[in-house]
Amino acid sequence: MGDNRADVQTIKERIDIVSVISRYLSLTKSGANYKGHCPFHKDDTPSFTVSSEKGLWHCFGCGEGGDVFAFLMKIERISFPEAAERLAAEAGVSLKRRGDGERERLRTLSAEVVAYFSENLTNAAAGKKAREYLIHRGYGEETWERFGLGYALPEWDDLKRSFSKRYGLKTLTDLGLLVKGKRGVYDRFRDRVLFPIFDLSGRPIAFGGRAFQEEPKYLNSPKTVLFDKGRHLYGLSWAREALTAKHSAILVEGYTDVLSLHLAGITHVVGSMGTALTQGQANLLSRFVSEVVIAYDRDAAGGTASLRGMRILRNSGLDVRVARLPEGDDPDSLLRRDGPERTLEILEAAVPFHLSYIESLKERYNLSTLAGKERALAEARPFYQGISSLPLKEEIVGLLAELLDLPLEGVREDLGKRQQRWRPTEEPREMEHSWGKEEVILSLLLRGEADFREVAALASPEDFSQHYRPIVEALATVNDPFNLSLLMQRLDEESARQASYLALAPVRFNDTGKALQDALIKLVKLPAIDRKLVRLREETKRCAQEGNRDRADELQRTYSALVAERTALVAQKHPRRGRDDKG
Repeated sequence: MGDNRADVQTIKERIDIVSVISRYLSLTKSGANYKGHCPFHKDDTPSFTVSSEKGLWHCFGCGEGGDVFAFLMKIERISFPEAAERLAAEAGVSLKRRGDGERERLRTLSAEVVAYFSENLTNAAAGKKAREYLIHRGYGEETWERFGLGYALPEWDDLKRSFSKRYGLKTLTDLGLLVKGKRGVYDRFRDRVLFPIFDLSGRPIAFGGRAFQEEPKYLNSPKTVLFDKGRHLYGLSWAREALTAKHSAILVEGYTDVLSLHLAGITHVVGSMGTALTQGQANLLSRFVSEVVIAYDRDAAGGTASLRGMRILRNSGLDVRVARLPEGDDPDSLLRRDGPERTLEILEAAVPFHLSYIESLKERYNLSTLAGKERALAEARPFYQGISSLPLKEEIVGLLAELLDLPLEGVREDLGKRQQRWRPTEEPREMEHSWGKEEVILSLLLRGEADFREVAALASPEDFSQHYRPIVEALATVNDPFNLSLLMQRLDEESARQASYLALAPVRFNDTGKALQDALIKLVKLPAIDRKLVRLREETKRCAQEGNRDRADELQRTYSALVAERTALVAQKHPRRGRDDKG
């Protein structure tokens, strides 16, 4: 269909999301929304909420959510263009297709930026530390050229100055190369080693940037006309022949994991660019392979997002195994220390993902105690309920019963219970203390209870974690006036799931203004003061060591004033003694 947001918006305006979803499940009116049993997991108590006003749905049991397109794609297992075609026909919308000329112009820009970053890496004086870093990691100039590696200069407007005259700020921003924030419009990637992300045909469509010291360590391009992280895999164009030949994919998390394995001759490797795998990535893999070996480090492989991704892969008909990497290793570090032969041995010894998960329960809980068994069983419940294969579910029941030394039928019954989570059938409750600062701010913004301009005056996208930054950046583009439907179009699958939760959670704030103010203090003001205090302590110590007592005393007075300011801000957030702060 191309990327025509006006058509998508028109479809949403003409299609009632409640009417579409009601064709697949029974919905009951509940206040301003509708509720029903989720079709995507075993749901004894209705946990599926639909908002006709917002055009969103979210399951507070399994965490799935999004707009009407996301629902149709998931329930029918179809692509976005297919869902758009169906809904457009129903809405009487004739889809306009983006002209080949315009898309080629964007591809040309992406290719020029790859060459620009590559030149920075090879020849710029500021690129020396990037060159040294890559060479230290074992990536020489041949590797830079083979994989298109580059470097973004430290300046805030280097790329902006180089390309804005020819392409315009809007095009550069739409492609995720520039960001809108407190500083105006500035370069997204600064002082980072850059890994271009290519489509299946080998054309550059986005970037991943690795920092030297700053956070986040890795920064990806946002969803754009050319790129949706949830529908692409890093290195797929290099791996496609090996994937087809082996019918198996090694799935790693990071860019350097892909590069190092390819350089070692292990070429059926692709990167997921994070652990939150999506249905789109599963569909893409299933075109080439029948088996996926997950090769994340141990902490990432056992995370909630990673386990949900493994279930998506398995429910899409793929065999899923997990490689048990040594503690503290990722594929890159394992390969460098132990070599290709040992790395392949570990990858080939990967075990089915459900066996790996059950084995991890043994490592994390004391199963000789009653409490340990209860906790392990409670954790396994959502894992079990996310599996669609009946034979696999039965095997999990048997393995858990044996592991926990419990009756088979008792384990089966317990695993089938609804998850003990908050459901939307419960009364709304205050969330200032159970949500973090970012959740409070974004929920208020997505519900239309706070003005983005008020937030943007104090906070920039970089003040938010990588987890929520795509939502913040999208909010900046749909702010005048705020348009939730358009926002959802600009989010990838995982971010849309997060946004639907934050927008639809039936929560209540006693004072929305104060909730926003407190969250902004915790997000921006207190961290800024803490950074200043660290610098002042270091400078005061240095001046004292040099015998500059006057300067040291002056710095100490500044330090004391900042401490007093911080204390006042904390008191402002906690006007009554005994309030619990979990932000």
